[in-house]
Amino acid sequence: MKNKAQTISPVRFWTVLVAQFALVFLASCDQSAQVDPVPKKEPEEAVAPAEQRKVVVLTWEEYFAPEVIEQFEKETGILVQFEHYESTLEMKALVQSSPDAYDLVVTDGGSVMELRQLQLVGELNKAKIPHFENLDSRYLDLDFDPGNKHSVPYMWGTTLLAYRSDKIDSPERSWNVLWNEDVKGHVVMLNEENDTYSLALLAMGLPMNTSDPEHLNAATEKLLTQVRDLDATYDDIISARHLIQEGECWIFVAYSGDAAIIAADDENIDYFIPREGAPLWVDSFVFTRESQNREEAHAFLDFMAKAEVAAENSNYLWYATANKAALPLLNEELISDERIYPPADILEKCQFIKWFDPVRSRIINLGMKQILDEDRAQQAQAAK
Repeated sequence: MKNKAQTISPVRFWTVLVAQFALVFLASCDQSAQVDPVPKKEPEEAVAPAEQRKVVVLTWEEYFAPEVIEQFEKETGILVQFEHYESTLEMKALVQSSPDAYDLVVTDGGSVMELRQLQLVGELNKAKIPHFENLDSRYLDLDFDPGNKHSVPYMWGTTLLAYRSDKIDSPERSWNVLWNEDVKGHVVMLNEENDTYSLALLAMGLPMNTSDPEHLNAATEKLLTQVRDLDATYDDIISARHLIQEGECWIFVAYSGDAAIIAADDENIDYFIPREGAPLWVDSFVFTRESQNREEAHAFLDFMAKAEVAAENSNYLWYATANKAALPLLNEELISDERIYPPADILEKCQFIKWFDPVRSRIINLGMKQILDEDRAQQAQAAK
């Protein structure tokens, strides 16, 4: 679950730098020299109260079933303290500025890789996560964290399209619908570069993970044309959800779980995986380098990997779980939704984004800057 200008609120930014807790010490006072006529026992040494054990998790908002968190706290006596972010840009800034403020971060594969490159992650002790064995091997050992030394998969899904059926009648089941004149001025794209380039490449019939500069530059031009000619705008997933719920947006690039949530709340919103296929993603827990509560964090990870806990989270969120042992415990309506759990013939057309190619990353980063600059220019012009 993932601001147009991609800026961080100054108040929020500096707030995260403030210390999260303080130790309170009780000191015994010097006793008075006055003689008491009644003999008294020597006062016992004051004892500081035990500090509440806790784990601090930086995550998207509303990404856990409340009952699951209550159960964990009751069983372990460990308090779960959530801190939220609205974009991956904000998340990375928070972790870089205060790496000891969080124990675990929930984020996508590309961000896990970037945090690794910035040396902001710590290693897992899998001996303390015995339920790790419940996880599906399809979501392990991916290129953003080979061997899962730093991360534990949580939820997975596809990047797809959500639309308003009261505004668009039977949209073409293709990424190319985003370039249709009929939706001009009502398209919202995600400000996540890898998802954006993947879908543009698929729309052109090209491999979504290509590193060919000619292909990537063509994708840049296609996306620029969309902004210039069709007034498409870029935003984060939370803002995009509000825009389609309000009817200002008619169609937008969404993550499968987000699409399912808003569709459940509004009968006029539907979603689909385009026929060309779609990017696959995995959101994972990543251990921070300067975690202050390592034992508690490992306990939280192991609890989340229990089959019944993973199932309860998935049933609540309507996201696909990376926990294979949880599948028999899922709601029938959820497990049978082919947009959440796509059948084999659709999954064959879907791929995980490859994160390790520096040539591809450089071209995409430069191209995305052009696209976002054009988006801002178009909006400034429209506001005049």
